Amino acid sequence: MPFYGVERMTVKTLARAIGRPKPAIIRERGAPRYVVLDWETYRSWEERCEDLEDAGRLAAALADPRNRQRIPWAQVKRRLGLQ
Repeated sequence: MPFYGVERMTVKTLARAIGRPKPAIIRERGAPRYVVLDWETYRSWEERCEDLEDAGRLAAALADPRNRQRIPWAQVKRRLGLQ
């Protein structure tokens, strides 16, 4: 039974990809099909994606007319009991 469409990939192919400098590209019939990353690179990309999502949400919130009136930081801290 194929796992995520991996029908022809062998353990040998994966072992070669793991041993190469990262990112290692695994090709199928000459076309790029999969990428093997080291953990630090993956986490870095994941964090960047999350940052981009956050920036998009912030831009949408700032564009919303209901959010035109700003609340001073000192007032926010008082409301939250941080002062």
